[in-house]
Amino acid sequence: MSFPQRAAALFRKATHPIVRKGWMHWARFAVLLLIGSYIGHILSESDRFADWRLWLYQKQMRWQRRGAVYPKYTALVLLSDEDYWSEQYQARSKLKRDKLAALLDRLNAAGVNTVAFDVFMDSPHQESPDYDFPDYRAEDQVFFQSLGRMCAAGRHVVLATEFFWEGDDRVEAHSIYDSHLPSLPCVTNGHVDLPDDMRKVPGQVDIKGGRTLDSLSLAITRVTDPIAYNNLIQNEDKGYRFAQFLTMEDFSTRDGRQFVFSDADLQRMSPLQLHQALADRIVIVGGHFHIAALNEGPWVDVEDSPGGKEPGAMLHAGYVEAMRDPVSTFTPISDHTAEVLEWMLALALALLGSLEIHVGWKWGGFVASFLASVVMTYALMQNLGIFLDFFIPILMILLHTVTEAILDMRHEVRHLKHQLHLHHKNVREDHHETTSSAS
Repeated sequence: MSFPQRAAALFRKATHPIVRKGWMHWARFAVLLLIGSYIGHILSESDRFADWRLWLYQKQMRWQRRGAVYPKYTALVLLSDEDYWSEQYQARSKLKRDKLAALLDRLNAAGVNTVAFDVFMDSPHQESPDYDFPDYRAEDQVFFQSLGRMCAAGRHVVLATEFFWEGDDRVEAHSIYDSHLPSLPCVTNGHVDLPDDMRKVPGQVDIKGGRTLDSLSLAITRVTDPIAYNNLIQNEDKGYRFAQFLTMEDFSTRDGRQFVFSDADLQRMSPLQLHQALADRIVIVGGHFHIAALNEGPWVDVEDSPGGKEPGAMLHAGYVEAMRDPVSTFTPISDHTAEVLEWMLALALALLGSLEIHVGWKWGGFVASFLASVVMTYALMQNLGIFLDFFIPILMILLHTVTEAILDMRHEVRHLKHQLHLHHKNVREDHHETTSSAS
């Protein structure tokens, strides 16, 4: 047999399992692949899968981590029930700004170089940005004077802002501090809007008028680590990168080092204790108190995240930690590349399913595909800093595998029924022949 003939024979042998299935099988596979891709993307955005997906993401991040997990750059001052329901803060929904000023002065005296406030200071009348209620104006001035003292000391303050939609454009909301920013060069602001995909760092957004607005965590990074900031925003994703997450447990006190304080804690500490605890930290001020009454009702500003339920300020701190660490954020893999990988994985599984092998081996192929996705995700994160979300491919593969298994079972049942029908037919024919012979 000549070489071309041998090659043709080998080709026919190799493609026999594929050709044997017929065009209807592969047409069905193409339809299943399209449906699986569509359903996978729909389910990936579903709230029913959100908690599981966030949990899985946190596990993926922990695979990549090295060493102890704790906040290396940030500390939190979370106003507690002891603070908010006290005679000082008086449970006011617009936090008393003179008390925030006193808090800022304590941090200034302790040597904290960067303080961020995850506290809304929006103007009550958006059409009159400088307006505030008469009873609040005096304490506003006390807060602005405290900001001035931070600038005089060469420190930085980042204030919270927000935006709203006006048609297709984002518009920054007016805050009571807007007109004071030109005279406070050390003060900047950042939006506190969290992305729909909580696994991502909040990045820059385009604001009406042709400018951009940093998120609170990105604005903090800009003043504390300009190199990290520039590396984040120079890409097309504008800083919206996947990030490692710290949990509430990671912020717990360890080896005598405390990372979360209340205002009451700070007031009980001596100047030396404050300096030792906070001077080398970025301090983010936020709230973690009950909103109905003292120790009653839900917590204020608590969000679901890959690290579990966390106060908003803790989430922003986690984002800052990730942005300051060059190996803690990951570029999202492009949608086109992800879809190609998804389809290649599904096609490989379909080819495996077309082989005349035991169904156990086919399910083994599904498990192998899952493990391959896990390994690929880890390798991309560890070596290239790229994140591949294998949630969608696994949904596609699972749907395809289950559907093929059901169709195979249906085929086997039909084949069995056909065999039983032939058996009964043969029995009847034999009985008829026996009866005829006896006659």
